[in-house]
Amino acid sequence: MPALRPEGFASSVMEQVFVRAYAAHRDGRLDDAERGYRATLAADPVHVDALHLLGVLRHQQGQHAEAADLVRRAVALRPDDAALQLNLGNALKALGELDGAIERFRNALTLAPAFPLAHYNLGNAYAAIGRHEDAMYAFGHAVRLQPGDASSHNNLGNALHALGRHGEAVDSFRRALKIRPGHAGAHNNLGMSLNALGDSASALEQFQKALRVQPRFVAAHFNLANTLDATGHHREAVASFEAALAMQPRFVPALFGLGNALAALGRHDEAIGPYERAIGFDPKFALAWLALGTAHHALGRHAAALRAFDEALRVRPDLAAAHLNRALTWLTLGDFRRGLPEYEWRLDPAAREEAHANAPRGAGYAPARAQTAQTAPGAPAAEAMPNLAPGALPRWHGEPLDGRTLFVEAEQGFGDTLQFVRFVPLIAQAQGNNARVVLEVQRALMPLIAPAAAAWRVTLVEQGAPRPAADLHCPLLSLPLALGAHLDTLSAGSPYLEASTAYRRKWRGSLGGQARRKIGLAWSGRIQKHENRAIALAALEPLFALEGIDWIVLQPDLSAAEHAALDAHARTRSIHRIGARLQDFADTAAVIERLDGVVSIDTSIAHLAGALGAKLWVMLPFAADWRWFTGTDTSPWYPRARLVRQPRPHAWAEVVETVARELRDA
Repeated sequence: MPALRPEGFASSVMEQVFVRAYAAHRDGRLDDAERGYRATLAADPVHVDALHLLGVLRHQQGQHAEAADLVRRAVALRPDDAALQLNLGNALKALGELDGAIERFRNALTLAPAFPLAHYNLGNAYAAIGRHEDAMYAFGHAVRLQPGDASSHNNLGNALHALGRHGEAVDSFRRALKIRPGHAGAHNNLGMSLNALGDSASALEQFQKALRVQPRFVAAHFNLANTLDATGHHREAVASFEAALAMQPRFVPALFGLGNALAALGRHDEAIGPYERAIGFDPKFALAWLALGTAHHALGRHAAALRAFDEALRVRPDLAAAHLNRALTWLTLGDFRRGLPEYEWRLDPAAREEAHANAPRGAGYAPARAQTAQTAPGAPAAEAMPNLAPGALPRWHGEPLDGRTLFVEAEQGFGDTLQFVRFVPLIAQAQGNNARVVLEVQRALMPLIAPAAAAWRVTLVEQGAPRPAADLHCPLLSLPLALGAHLDTLSAGSPYLEASTAYRRKWRGSLGGQARRKIGLAWSGRIQKHENRAIALAALEPLFALEGIDWIVLQPDLSAAEHAALDAHARTRSIHRIGARLQDFADTAAVIERLDGVVSIDTSIAHLAGALGAKLWVMLPFAADWRWFTGTDTSPWYPRARLVRQPRPHAWAEVVETVARELRDA
C-alpha cells in the first residue's frame, strides 16, 4: 500500500506530531509511526491522512480487518481521493473480499483513469478470481502507462498464459527480463510458456536461470522437476522435487510429482511414501489415491490397490482412470464378474486423458503484490485404451441378433486382436446360423485371420477401410462381457488360428534341417511410456549359450545396436535374423509352426504362438498385464504356455536363467 505525502496541514503541535509519525513510517520505524498517528487521531478523530496512513501501517503488519476499517473511515471523509480508494481495495483484497476490492479499484480508476497502480492491482484482483481476460486488459493499461515496469509486463504475461496465448506471453516475459534481467519470476514464467509451446529445452534453461538468481525459489524447483520428469529425466526430476520439498514439506503437488517420478523409475516402493503424505495433507486428492493404487498394483499388493482405487472413486466417482485401474486389478485376480463390466471404462475418452496427464502442471509466480499461483496436478500413469468411434451404431450387449449384422471392431494392439479374436466364432455358436458378423482387424493380421474368418462365416475387413452396413457394433475386447465369458472357459477351442497352405509352402525348407532344435525368440515389443516388457539383449546370454539350439529371431525390427551386437556375438551363426522376410503375421505364423517352441516377452509374438498352440515360454515382468493373471505359471488362454515371472521388479536375470534351465533339461 503506497503512502501519500500529507498536504495542507495547519501549523500546530499536533500537525508536527503527525509529520514526525509520517517520517518514522517512511523510515520503517513502525512503532513510532503508530504512536504518532494514534496521538493525532486522539486529538482529531477525523484526521483523514492519519486514518489513512494508520490503515496502511496496520495492513503492512497483517492486520487487514483493522486496516480496512481505518481506510474506509478515511474514504467516507474524502470519497474523491483515488489513492484512498486504491488502498481500501488492497485491504479488502487481503481479506479475501475480492468483489469489494475490484469495486474500489474501479472507483479509483473512475477518479483517476491514468492511475497505473490501480490498473495493476485491478488486474491482480481479476486474476485471483480467474477473470484472466479482464486481468489482461487491466495489465495492458498498466503497461501502456508505465512501459518501464517489469512487474506489469510479467503479470500481463501471466494473464496471457492463463488464456492460452503462450506466444504473446513469451513476448511479455521477455520484455520484463529486458527491463529487469535478474527477474527470477519472469524467468520461471517464461519457462512455463515455453513449455506450453513445446520447447522443453528452453524451458529448462529458464527454470535454471530463475534458480541461479533465487536458489530457494520453490515454484522454479517444482517446474524444473516437472519438465525433467516429462522429458524422461526422472532421476534429475526426483532431485528437483526433493529440493522443493526441503523448503516446503507440505507442498502436495510436489509430493505427488515426486511419487510419479519414482514410479517412472520403477521405484514403486519408494513412491508410496510421497503419495501417502500427499493424501495425508489432502485426503480428497483423488489423483494421488489413484497413483497410490497404481504403485501398490505394481508391487503385487492387489488388496491395497483396490482400497486406494475405491478411495479415489469415493472422492471422484467419475474418475475414469480409477475405474479402469480397478478393473485391471480385478481382472488380474481373475474376477471377471466385477472386472469385465468395469473394464468398459477403457472406452471412456477421459480414461486416456487422465492416464496421459501423469505429472503436476506448472507453478506460476507473480512478484510485487501478486500471488504465487500453483495449478492442479494431473493424473498418474495408467494403462490407457484408445477411444473408439463406432459412429451411430447401437452397442451390442449379447442380446439375440435376430438376423441383424454385428460389426466387431479391432482395438488396441496386434496382440489384443490375436488374443480376443477367439471369441468371434462363439457369437455364431450363441446366436445360431442367422448371425451375420463383420470383423475388423489390422492390415498386418488380414492374411493370417482371413482363412479362420472364412471358416467361421465371418466377413473380414481391414481397419481403416470403409465399413460395410451393419446394425450393431461391439469392441473386440468387449466380447467376453457380451458372451458371459468365465475364467474356466477361456481355453475352449484352442488352438484357433493356423498358417495357410500358401504361407506354409512359402516357408518350407527355409529354416534348415532338423538336426538342431529351433526356438523362436522375441525380447522386446513396441516400447511405450513406462514400458516394462523389454529385456536388454545382453541379458539373453544364458539362452544363447545353450548347445544344440538355433535361435530364430521373430522380432521384425531390430535396432542398429542390436544388429551390431548380434553380428559380433560368438554364437552369431546360431542366431538367425529373418525380420526382413516377415511381411505380415501370416509369415510369422508359418515360421512358428516349423519351430520346436517360442520364447517371448509379453508381446504380440507370444499371443500369436499361443493362438497357434505352439509350445511357449512367456517371460513376464513382476507386475504383468492382467491377462496373465497372478500366482500361476500356466495360462487358461494358451494351454501350452509356461509363464515365467520376475520374482521381484526388474529381475530379468532370474527369468532368463529359468527359461534356459528348462530348455536345457527338456
